[in-house]
Amino acid sequence: MGQKKNLFSCLIAFLLFYSSLSAQTTVVKGRLLDVNGKSSKYALVGILSPIGTNGKDFVSCDKDGNYTIKLTKPGQNTLLFSIPSHSALKIPVRNNSDKNLTIDVTLSPYKYKDSYDDAGVAGTFNDFDIVSPEKMTKQADGTYIYEVKSDQKEIKYQLCRIEKNNRTINGTESNGFEPDSTGDYRSILNVKDGKAVIVFNPLNLLIKDVEYKVAFSGSEFDEKMFSINNEYTKMSTSASQKMREHIDAKKSPQDFQFDGGGYFTDLLNKIDAETNEEIKDYYKLIYISFASYRPKDYSFEKATQFFESIPPSNSVWELLSSAYFSYYSLIPQYKWNELQEKFLKESPSSTIKLSILTNKLASAKFSNNTEELKKIHALITKDYGDMKEAQDLLKRFPIETKIKVGVEIPDFEVVSLDNKNEKFLKQSMLGKVYMIDFWATWCGPCVGEMESLHNAYEKFKDKGFEIVSLSMDAKADDVVKFRNDKWKMPWKNSFIGDKNGRLIADKFEVIGIPRPILVGADGKILEMEGELRGTKLETTLKKYFK
Repeated sequence: MGQKKNLFSCLIAFLLFYSSLSAQTTVVKGRLLDVNGKSSKYALVGILSPIGTNGKDFVSCDKDGNYTIKLTKPGQNTLLFSIPSHSALKIPVRNNSDKNLTIDVTLSPYKYKDSYDDAGVAGTFNDFDIVSPEKMTKQADGTYIYEVKSDQKEIKYQLCRIEKNNRTINGTESNGFEPDSTGDYRSILNVKDGKAVIVFNPLNLLIKDVEYKVAFSGSEFDEKMFSINNEYTKMSTSASQKMREHIDAKKSPQDFQFDGGGYFTDLLNKIDAETNEEIKDYYKLIYISFASYRPKDYSFEKATQFFESIPPSNSVWELLSSAYFSYYSLIPQYKWNELQEKFLKESPSSTIKLSILTNKLASAKFSNNTEELKKIHALITKDYGDMKEAQDLLKRFPIETKIKVGVEIPDFEVVSLDNKNEKFLKQSMLGKVYMIDFWATWCGPCVGEMESLHNAYEKFKDKGFEIVSLSMDAKADDVVKFRNDKWKMPWKNSFIGDKNGRLIADKFEVIGIPRPILVGADGKILEMEGELRGTKLETTLKKYFK
């Protein structure tokens, strides 16, 4: 009896010990202030969701800017600090034991574009359609306005296309603010007599060219990880901006090479010198994550070695999942397929797993593989069914495919970019063999198809071949500028980047671009996708134009 009692006591002691390990809590305290060193009643600190960019479990600050938040998820967490009119800040914190940590933060304001003539607004009046926001009208006094009719007591809105990195931000005129869970805010405006006038006054923008400040106390590890992450964020933002400028200059994405100014050589030295394995692995992932920018002074061989040295089960992948996708350009397709399966089984990162499943869904959808779609749908429903991101994913890639060879295309009606009085619709195109091409100026592969499209059109237009290019750009002006340059696109063109236009894209099950569809004289689909890309386009058209 005594032996059993001792065994029972040992078991209880073990369970209590194990429980204490698995239920550790990191308590983070500190002050969150604006650029002027003042507190804000709208200041929030939240925990970044492992999926997407949304925060959760937000806590408010008191009148002096003090906050307290508890981290209970083991391993890496990311805190999100936000105040209206300021750039939100993300700070990684490791919860591996019961500990107290102090982080004091002073945020910096948004940085703005040089011109606001493209200012737009999205809100409750257009379902927060930030892709195609409502155009604001510039006034003689330099302000911009947009009038909203509403039977509600208030409206909520965000300004678009004025922040330097194209974030949607709160307005300059507000009766209050509401967080949007990404670190930005929505402005609240009262409605009077069924009308609200949104006014954007550039003179009221909070503009100060200063950096945010962060002070740690209680964890040298977390302080160092933030410092590393801070440097990485600045460098990756620079790389992204440089690549965007390169593409905007109508240069091929394949010709882009990022100059990090010694950053990558320095990174290799830090990897060699680092003794903490967690930090060393994080350095490795940072190095890998730049592969797609084709940096100068970069070793793709080293990047491959680093990737293969970090097992999928390592929790560091949760900290920088983008490194996984950057590695895609380094290896052959067959090996990539093997890696996907390995990460699906072993990775702790839900972000990576859902992204892999997204790729698998897209591949199965493109190839009309119904059985594979059913399999992946069942897997996502089983493992991620309670997540909104997963539910949206299943809606985006339904099992049943309506757009396929041999079926009649859905009805569509679009307005010509060259003549607002002219429309292209399914009925008016009957009797012609034509290609509907979903594309955008920002899409590298789409631009890469331009030479093939122009050659094919020139060769077959006199035989009756037509092209209807449907742009999914943010603005119709982007297409106009593009066509005024090298590629004239002398065929039928329309813009469907707005809310109504995207309904057409949904009808045609557009999940990626370019999306070419060859339509017969009877309105039924003749060919799709790969058979209409590159040099294959002319070969395919020869079958229908003798």
